[in-house]
Amino acid sequence: MKRFAAILLVLSSCSGPAPEAKAPAGGKVTAVQKQEVAWQQAPGLTAGLQTAIEWGDPAKSAYQALIRFPAGYTVPPHYHKFDEFATVASGAVVFGQGEAIDDAKGIEVSAGGYITIPANTAHWAKCTQEAVIVRFSAGPRELTSLKPGEKSPGRAPFKVVQPKDVPWEDAPGMVAGVKTVLQYGDPKTGPYIILLKFPKDLVNPPHWHTADEAVTILSGTMITGEGPTIDDATGKAVSGGGYFIIPGGTAHWGKVPQEVVLTRLGNGPRDIHYFDKK
Repeated sequence: MKRFAAILLVLSSCSGPAPEAKAPAGGKVTAVQKQEVAWQQAPGLTAGLQTAIEWGDPAKSAYQALIRFPAGYTVPPHYHKFDEFATVASGAVVFGQGEAIDDAKGIEVSAGGYITIPANTAHWAKCTQEAVIVRFSAGPRELTSLKPGEKSPGRAPFKVVQPKDVPWEDAPGMVAGVKTVLQYGDPKTGPYIILLKFPKDLVNPPHWHTADEAVTILSGTMITGEGPTIDDATGKAVSGGGYFIIPGGTAHWGKVPQEVVLTRLGNGPRDIHYFDKK
């Protein structure tokens, strides 16, 4: 009997890889168009700066928000207790490090570029034109303003990547043609943020992820639908300035009629499970 059981064990180990697991129950894909973004006055800052929460709870933990700067707006020197990461979605923003505004030290970051501001580092921002950024905070929303002569606790430098310097590489585990770059965080644990670039006419077959994802379209138009098979009648198209929220375990697919660049937040380990990758 023991010998028979051992033979079964050997045979089972040689039977090849197990088929892809079915997606968990998941949820519903939420599509928010640019004109549907629910802008509100940004708390703690002077009138004019607007914000809209995409993902998370800013009162309790990490979160991601859109922030819209009117032309001519200045954010005075301040710091945060948590890392701050931002991708410029449209327009351009001048970021500066230090407890006082010094225009000579400002760095202009245009659409498609991104910046990491370490916790406790003093910084300020200016806009000469209207701009929108996608901002992630590694902890609850808070801000400490700096009066003249006050110092911030940290001195760690900014990390800025301009659009022309994005180090694109093939996206691991995804269909051929998709490019990516890790922007912030640890993909093994999350949260993490990546840029993705899809070439014109690419189809991303039905799949699912373990973690929730917040997908902000920077340029182009992406069509996303729910389900383990593609049904064009149910696809939702979102263009630059809009975003998708896709709960973990939700089967979905994507199509791009033109080149698309997006920034994607995952709140857990980075993975992708295709039903059929062909």
